Amino acid sequence: MTTTSTLDVQTTDAIRQALGAASRGMHTEACQIGERALAAGGDIAALNAMLGMLYTRTGNLDRAVQHLGAAHRERPKDPVVANNLVDVLVQLDRKREALEILTDELIAADRGNQLLKIRGFLAQMLDEFDLAIRSYEQVVAKEPEDCESWNNLGNARRGLEDFEGSVEALRRATDLAPDSDAIRLNFATALIQAGDWDEAEVQLRRMAADFPDDPNPLRELHSLLKQEGRDNEALEAVEAAIERAPEDIGLLLGLASHLSYMLNSVAAEAAYRRVLKLDPDNALAYLGLAVCFDLTNRTEELAALVPQAEEQGVGSNALNFIRAYDHRRAKRFAEGLAAMEQVPSDLETARRSHLMGQLLEGVGRYDEAFESYTQMNELMINDAPRPRERAAAYRNLLQVRREAMTQEWVDRWKPEAKKDPRPAPVFLLGFPRSGTTLLDTMLMGHPSIEVLEEEPTLHKAFELFSNYEDIPVATDEQIQAARDAYFETAAARTPLKPGNLLVDKNPLATNAIPFIRRLFPDARIILALRHPCDVLLSCYVTNFRLNDGMANFVQLDTAAELYDLTFSYFERVQELMPTPTHVVSYENVVADQHRELRALFDFLELDWHDAVLDHQSTARGRGRIKTASYAQVVEPIYKRSSGRWQNYRKHLEPIFPVIGPWVEKFGYSLDEPASNAADKGQ
Repeated sequence: MTTTSTLDVQTTDAIRQALGAASRGMHTEACQIGERALAAGGDIAALNAMLGMLYTRTGNLDRAVQHLGAAHRERPKDPVVANNLVDVLVQLDRKREALEILTDELIAADRGNQLLKIRGFLAQMLDEFDLAIRSYEQVVAKEPEDCESWNNLGNARRGLEDFEGSVEALRRATDLAPDSDAIRLNFATALIQAGDWDEAEVQLRRMAADFPDDPNPLRELHSLLKQEGRDNEALEAVEAAIERAPEDIGLLLGLASHLSYMLNSVAAEAAYRRVLKLDPDNALAYLGLAVCFDLTNRTEELAALVPQAEEQGVGSNALNFIRAYDHRRAKRFAEGLAAMEQVPSDLETARRSHLMGQLLEGVGRYDEAFESYTQMNELMINDAPRPRERAAAYRNLLQVRREAMTQEWVDRWKPEAKKDPRPAPVFLLGFPRSGTTLLDTMLMGHPSIEVLEEEPTLHKAFELFSNYEDIPVATDEQIQAARDAYFETAAARTPLKPGNLLVDKNPLATNAIPFIRRLFPDARIILALRHPCDVLLSCYVTNFRLNDGMANFVQLDTAAELYDLTFSYFERVQELMPTPTHVVSYENVVADQHRELRALFDFLELDWHDAVLDHQSTARGRGRIKTASYAQVVEPIYKRSSGRWQNYRKHLEPIFPVIGPWVEKFGYSLDEPASNAADKGQ
């Protein structure tokens, strides 16, 4: 409240009495004194300003706004009245009205810059970043040591996507207040948005050391490392954050989700159950359990989860998600679709779109299903770290290697002086979604076979060959070190019993046969084939974990380009340095698995065992299956996946020119089924 020496006696006495009553805690009486004086014709500005202050103290903010508004109209340039009015409007969440009060003329009358700071804050809250930036820049020009305003300026610049300007302001704020964890965290996240991930990581790790009880830098570090695909380090970060905040629901859910992403369903389930102990009706934890049960083919537990969640009072959105998962596994597609249609459409996640696509496909609404799958891929593009760039780099690398595969390159090949006594693995290759999971499950039924399913056995070995050009002339020492690294990784994942045959299944290793030949000159290849259209459709509609290779599958054209590159490279390698290869056709397995598998075991020089035909029992005993075929391999052999692509023919036609030659070369056709042609009058 402001007073002047020109106030009349009546007003002065009323103010004195009212403030005296308020000082004794008699706020109601103080307000009554002011109201009587105002009704008796006392000074409008002074009395309304006082009453606004008094009503604020009593918590009657609506009356406070009325009186402060009247005082402001009388004295529009009074910064104290304006400040009080703005404060009450903010408390009432009437920020827009508060901001409109803070005119340039009023702010010019405020020598303390307080109103300028308030205007910057309100403008920022209302996403008027231009005004916020202008306000904060005026503040820091007058008060260059004001770390809080530098911090707010950095955040406002980030709102306009001026990331470099944001980093500049927040760096200054950090220099002024190195002990402020909040400012330093803002600085680190600004670095992330500016694309300087290396410095962001340095800052976050430094923060984690400087503030040993604060989980937030580790929370952000987990997110950063996950975006970079550094999954093990990301796991370490979130686990360290939980050590600091063991009951933080958000961190525990992040841990559970990350473990599920890393295909560790057992640990993920334990983390979700830990959440439910703290928050028994947590919807995300129940949904996470549903995903764990689905991925591990625990269909009975998935079905039982529905009534459990209902009894616990889980929210309807998560409940309908869980119901939809259960309906899908039971092939009650219409019921599952009805459940998902009750989930608000604005809850768009890749998982939701994928599930919707499967349910729509189940009821035969193929165009809508394709639209959902496309939406899934668009969401994955936005969520994953630079998927298009990584996919393009992967294709470019493959193209470079294909061009490097020349007769001259092969002629440089230097054999090892000494043969390794360890038997070479068999490599199960083929483009993803070509039936490799069904095939490796059948192979697991043989007592003399040990299967590695998409394990990183070749990664460390590859690292020891720094230059593709020099693979032909690798030294015996390099080859031995790489081979030892391979077997060390394999031994950590399977017993490698003497006399057993190791089958290493990894579809994208189709692009690594020269590396494989360098390590294992006697290696044999099982090549899984399936109609290219079915393969590419399946790649497009699958919710993959996007490594550099799988990132090509979020678009049909890049998926087709990668298919063409993969098999043209494979063909060139086989032409110049043939490797013993046995082709297994998915369609032939479906039509006559006994005949197809007998030919395969002849190639592997293994005796026949009937157990290989009982793939369902083998699949149920595997636990978490790491590929997208986890649900199909526990079912009987069925034919509905063969020719599935015909339901989406019009969506696949743009890639026919790229894959058409491979369709013909592999003995397939792009012709429509006779029934479809008849329907069109052909």
